[in-house]
Amino acid sequence: MIHDGDAGVPGSLARVLADVTAERVAQDVRWGMQLLPDGTGHDGTAADCDRARSETEAAAGAGALTWRHVLAEEVLEAFAESDPERLRAELIQVAAVAVKWAQAVDRRSPLDGQAPPRERFRAIVDVHVLLLRGCEVLLGRRAGTGYGDGLWHLPSGHLEAGESATEAAVREAGEEVGVAIDPADLRFVHVMHRAPERVGLFFAADTWTGEPYNAEPHKCSEIAWWPLDGLPHDMVGYPAAAIANVLGSVPFALHEWSTHR
Repeated sequence: MIHDGDAGVPGSLARVLADVTAERVAQDVRWGMQLLPDGTGHDGTAADCDRARSETEAAAGAGALTWRHVLAEEVLEAFAESDPERLRAELIQVAAVAVKWAQAVDRRSPLDGQAPPRERFRAIVDVHVLLLRGCEVLLGRRAGTGYGDGLWHLPSGHLEAGESATEAAVREAGEEVGVAIDPADLRFVHVMHRAPERVGLFFAADTWTGEPYNAEPHKCSEIAWWPLDGLPHDMVGYPAAAIANVLGSVPFALHEWSTHR
């Protein structure tokens, strides 16, 4: 029996939602927060909706119903709405049907003679914040974490489920150094793919509320401002490389990937 919480099981709800979350993050990285008009409720959309509903009912009556029928009906019902609340409800239904269809695809056994489909790669996404004071950046010395202890690092952490990249950056800055950042004051400055499964998103800010302090002394032994052109030698390697890339206006980099592939 497959439970919705079994994220690694083909067809589980958690697994599909994790893929949806990863895709949303990728879209935000590429396109940013898009503020577009709805474009719904125009002449003809109601008629298209009625036709799709009739086709779905006819296919169901004939025992020939497909996921295409169901999703098309939901999408066209959304296209026909102009009221924001009803449109939102329809879009939620569109998303739910699309997720359910993806679950159904995951549960299928490969056809005889065919190799099973390759599992889609899922990255671990982390966010990093460059708090900038003139030509200085704020770093913290890690302690008691089991990773990079004794080395300097940027305020950073993993993206959590259902959280946007900018929300994560704001949260991590607050948790680690006690400052409040308006998401609008974050600038996306770099992305780094670290072998084999890590994707780091780097944001910079020179405006925030509150004086930075060591808000997590159980994970950090000290914080300090360092010149951007004079970073400490005892620093975790990849954020140091990322800062160099930011200074060089390099938007994307690979880290620790073999050149012999």
